[in-house]
Amino acid sequence: MKKQLLAILLILTFFTLNAQKYTIEIHTDNRAASLLMPSTEYSNWKANDEFKNKAIREALFKEIYKKFDDEFDFIFLILNEDDKPSKLPDGELIQVANNVSGIGLNIFDDSSNYGSSGKLKAVIHLTKRIYLLGGPTLHELLHNWANFGIPTEGTDDGTNFVNNYQPHWGFTGGNTKGQLGGFKQSTLVDKGAGSYSVEPFGNNENEGYVRPYSQLELYLMGMIPITDVADFDVFTGVSNFDTSGDPYTFDATKKTTYTASSLEALLGKRNPSSNTSQKNFRALVMVLTDTALTNEQWKVVNDHSRVFGSPAPDVTLIYNFWEATNGKGTIKTDELNNVTLGTIKNAAIENIVIYPNPTDDFIQFYGLNKPQGYSIYNIHGKEMITGNVDNNQKIEVKSIKSGIYFIKTENGKRFKFTRK
Repeated sequence: MKKQLLAILLILTFFTLNAQKYTIEIHTDNRAASLLMPSTEYSNWKANDEFKNKAIREALFKEIYKKFDDEFDFIFLILNEDDKPSKLPDGELIQVANNVSGIGLNIFDDSSNYGSSGKLKAVIHLTKRIYLLGGPTLHELLHNWANFGIPTEGTDDGTNFVNNYQPHWGFTGGNTKGQLGGFKQSTLVDKGAGSYSVEPFGNNENEGYVRPYSQLELYLMGMIPITDVADFDVFTGVSNFDTSGDPYTFDATKKTTYTASSLEALLGKRNPSSNTSQKNFRALVMVLTDTALTNEQWKVVNDHSRVFGSPAPDVTLIYNFWEATNGKGTIKTDELNNVTLGTIKNAAIENIVIYPNPTDDFIQFYGLNKPQGYSIYNIHGKEMITGNVDNNQKIEVKSIKSGIYFIKTENGKRFKFTRK
């Protein structure tokens, strides 16, 4: 009787703690979701650029995690707008955590502020409904890894030059124009006396949705080894930048040529290396709106999510993530029904709960229809423990490290827990 009362108490606590402030709807194709805000709140979000407001932003994501499991590397927030609000940038990425060294960025983890327990890497804000596929998505994603370590110079107006142009490439060469700006190295012509000409390029972007990542960008992402990055030049002391014709021309007082060895000397060895780095990611596509999406609006976002997350080429000139990484990386955006907290809620309704959570030593089942067999997986899907529960419905978890894990029972129930 005491155990049944405890189970009921845990169920009530579960629903109280997970009460939703917003209505979150998942499209029937399970490739996109929407978050319905009150009109005043949505207007303030746009007018005040509240994605940049740390407290408001983190509170919103904690609400999202009341609906979804901690399975996403990236979360895209897309405004339900036909036209970009005038005072907002096209897109912006804010990093949540970084566990990669050798890219010029410190190791840190602020994921708990967002409702994640170490899985979430970054959140991306896109300010027009079509921007997932036809906007700066590839560019913003790259800001998760670049440019934090290579000193660059650039200009936004062709006249005023910034000698610390990070996190963009500015006057930096590559095997192709970069997602963060920069020119195609093979088009550079040294005219002598510190003067150069080059094929037209952008300092901080190059219409990124119609081009792949450069070798340097792929290296920083962990997709290729540093030995696959061809030598490239970086210019500083730039002046007389003329963009009126084709090619562009400019003067520079210094040219630095980076080789694989000098690049590694500057940044350090990338860890993890391309041999072991993560290349397959999962993302949530979430539309922010103050009105229910129409069928046509759903179709646009759902179609864009399908194409962007496809591990195959599409029939358009626009690059999806798989294409932009030359087939080396994927970003899964579908099967959202498999990563909601609904499976846990259903289990609770059936009087099955786990306790304690978080735990130091063991997990115990309470309720009806108690399971026999189980498997425990980490957040990357690797099986850590498998077996049968003991007579007290306990599972020992002392052998696994601190972190987030999932229990899957032999009857298909799924639970998330934290090993302290």
